[in-house]
Amino acid sequence: MPDFKIVISDPETKKPKQQKVHVKAVDGIQSMEGEKDKKALPIAKLNSKLKESLGLDNLITLQIEKQEGDKKNKIKVSFLIQVDDSIPENEVHIGKGISEKFGAEDFEAIAYRTKSFQIAVDQSKINLFGVKIGDTISLNISGVTFKLKITGGSDNTGFPMRADISGLAKRRVLLSGPPGYHPEEEGERKRKMVRGDSLSNEIVQVNTVILR
Repeated sequence: MPDFKIVISDPETKKPKQQKVHVKAVDGIQSMEGEKDKKALPIAKLNSKLKESLGLDNLITLQIEKQEGDKKNKIKVSFLIQVDDSIPENEVHIGKGISEKFGAEDFEAIAYRTKSFQIAVDQSKINLFGVKIGDTISLNISGVTFKLKITGGSDNTGFPMRADISGLAKRRVLLSGPPGYHPEEEGERKRKMVRGDSLSNEIVQVNTVILR
């Protein structure tokens, strides 16, 4: 069975404060099993003052720009936070395994509160079948339990779920707006194929928001 790709958004993070930090890869932080395949979140250690300064909860995103040929690409990775006040205030420590994504073990990065991230979950390890848009689930990610509200999703052919259509099946319905249809003119409507509001084994992406 394919993995669920669960997109997790933080509704309290709209325009996060950003700060340049010094990042070091150190031996004392062990890699989490599955972090390279996005099945787990890696760990980042930082000072409590930096956490407070950026308004962080339990997640932080580190972002760099990397030159690849003629283009600059943004590389960003989300981490679970562990507070360690022995670390200098403007410094973040990460594991050496995840540092490969940045291409360096000692570098400058932009740090901010994570707005959203994606995690892959084996369908055989979590029973979401029949769960509907609007329902709440609990998901353990790297030892931290997140309470999540399901807001939507899409199936293996890209058709989106809709909260106003009951059930598991695909249906062709008349739509005036998203998800499933983005009208070019006001009042325009069109018949589109969409999914019902319940999760089935054909759903591959599940959209959620964090509840606190």
